[in-house]
Formats: sequence, structure tokens, C-alpha cells
Amino acid sequence: MTITGGYVMVDGIKTYYETNNGPHNPKGTIVCLHTAGRESRQYHGMMEIFADKYNMVAFDMPAHGKTWPLPGNVGIGDYKEYGKFVWDFIQVMNIEDPIIIGCSVGGNMVYHVAETYPVKAMVSMQGSPKIKAMGTAYGTTVDLLDNPYVSCQHSHWDFSESLCGKKCPPEAHDFIMWGVCQECGRAKKADLSIYNNYDVTSELGQITCPCLLIRGEDDWNVPEHYYHTAIEGMTNAKKVVFEKVPGYGHFIIVEAPEVVCELIDNFLQDT
Repeated sequence: MTITGGYVMVDGIKTYYETNNGPHNPKGTIVCLHTAGRESRQYHGMMEIFADKYNMVAFDMPAHGKTWPLPGNVGIGDYKEYGKFVWDFIQVMNIEDPIIIGCSVGGNMVYHVAETYPVKAMVSMQGSPKIKAMGTAYGTTVDLLDNPYVSCQHSHWDFSESLCGKKCPPEAHDFIMWGVCQECGRAKKADLSIYNNYDVTSELGQITCPCLLIRGEDDWNVPEHYYHTAIEGMTNAKKVVFEKVPGYGHFIIVEAPEVVCELIDNFLQDT
């Protein structure tokens, strides 16, 4: 199996993507959204597992990984613009029947994408359609992320480490923390700006595709009631499946790719 990458132009931004070059599957092509501040390499484990079954495409959002930033060297801090960029990427790549999956901020954003665009299915991991307003203190903290006197990497080390589950393998833990070392403050600021007062619950009824929600139960940052809010609102979805995975945390796509792939495969086979 060979993971290959390349660049495409999306809304004027030179955008990096990777694919596992998997076979065509009538269920669709899996399009992956990374966590806040990180990039597409988080999906390598899943890409390897699914190499003979599903074609997967993961890409870096603007200012993340190998993708160019927006003018002014910033990322996308508005959820509607974020969703539009995701869909425009799908169109540029000529992906038919996209299965949109995401974790963390990506897990939040798949709700908006599925509400707004015609996706084949959606998978939200460690995400929510509603995040309460964080207040002035949160806004001040986010503003500090691109302050030249603040180390984004050092300031987020303990926080990111606390999000890992107790079953997280050592090699997965090392990769997660290596990701912290490479975070760009301006990219992280854009992602966390989306978190503040994000609320698309009023549009959940517009989701008609099958939906899979996955929660690593050791993630204290995304409590279970967020998932129930989503389930209660998705009244017109073809089906909604909620899976809880004990022992794993916020970065479940890295911590337990085998578990996640099995859940997604079972979900798609029954769809």
C-alpha cells in the first residue's frame, strides 16, 4: 500500500492532500477532516487499514500542514467558510458520493457540511453540533496563540496530553505529542475561534444522510450529552448510530484506528 500526496488549487489556495489509492467502493469515497491545529497525517493508520476496501482522501486545511494559508498568513476561523472550503475541495477533486468524516473540530464541522451539502454519509468523532460560548477568558486565550511571546506548542502540551485515553498506545501518544510540537499558532487560533459559540443545532433536521457518531469515552473535553443533543436534532437522518469506545480519548483516529475502521465499516455495510 502506498500513500501518495499532491496539490490542488481550492478557492485560490494551494491545498495539500493525501490518498491511500484505495479501490472504488459503491458506498463512496471517505473524505477526512483533521483535528484542531493538526493535519492529514492523523489518518495514515486508517488509510493503511482501509487500503484494500475504501478510497480515502485527507487534506490539510489552509495554514495547516503543507497547505498554504489565506492572505495575511491566517487560517479559516468561520464555520461557514470552513464548510464551503471542504465542499469546494470535494468538487475540485471530482469526488462522487463523499463520506465525510472528522474528529475534534473536524467532528464539529461534519454536522454543518452534512446539513448544507449533499454528502453520502457522515461520521463525527469527538465532535458536537453545539459548543457553548466560552466567554472573555477563552477569547483572550485564543488571541494569545499567535502572540510572538507565547509558545503555542508549550502552552498546549499538557492540555493535549490530558485528552489521550488510558489505552492510547505509546507510539500513538508519541505521534500525537509530536503533532503538538509542530502546531502553528495562527492555524490553531482559527480552529479554536470556530469552537467559540459554535451552534448548528437548528439545522440538524436538514441532515438526511446516514450518521455515525463515535465517542472515545476518556475524552473529558467532549462530554456525552453533546452527542445526545445531536441525536435528538437529527430527526430526518436516514439512520443515526452512536458508538462509545472505552479507554480511548480525543484523538481516537490516532489512538485506535483499527477500532474506528471496524465501526465505520460495519456502519457503511449496513447503509
